Amino acid sequence: MGDNKENSSQNNFNGPTNFNGPTQVAGRDIINHNSGNAYQEAQYKPKPLWRSPFTLAVLTWVSLVIGILGVFPISNIVKVAVNIFNGSAQVTSDIKTPIYLMLLAILMFLFILLLSLRRITKNQTRHPLLFNYAISGYGRRLTLEKIHIEKCPQCGGKMKYYNKPVEWIDKHYSDGKSKREVTKRIPVLECKRNNEHCYSVDPAEDKVG
Repeated sequence: MGDNKENSSQNNFNGPTNFNGPTQVAGRDIINHNSGNAYQEAQYKPKPLWRSPFTLAVLTWVSLVIGILGVFPISNIVKVAVNIFNGSAQVTSDIKTPIYLMLLAILMFLFILLLSLRRITKNQTRHPLLFNYAISGYGRRLTLEKIHIEKCPQCGGKMKYYNKPVEWIDKHYSDGKSKREVTKRIPVLECKRNNEHCYSVDPAEDKVG
């Protein structure tokens, strides 16, 4: 009886037994822990294709110049609007106003674009473009890169590098239609065979080839 009591507190395994990862045995409880080696990360390597002359200092000065230039179309638009309000607008104002508006739109677009590029160079981050290309601010200089990705570590399929939507808001309208508005995207390496094989990429990671 004493032997039976002693044996009841032991773990007896009959036949071959496989454990995935480290296993802790306590009394009659078997606790399996996933091995840290079971998770494999997707591997990639960026190759610089073109190092632009646009450094952080250059982008800062160009942004400042465009911001100043944007004041002139705004002042002219305001001037035309005041003339129309006072009833003293000339015929030429009908032609000038669309030109001022178009010029202002172009300058605003360039200003926003330059601010975004300046933020990339300041933070020295990497961001996906199209067809596994990326733009990087490493070294505080804009660089165009080609991202070479190894095969999917889970299935061996080809992978792509892009900004994947991870957060969104679904808006529903009274006519029954709905629209999804993406609120957050992150750079990922995703398998083309199975999109569940997806690996997030740190935009601040260097890996400069």
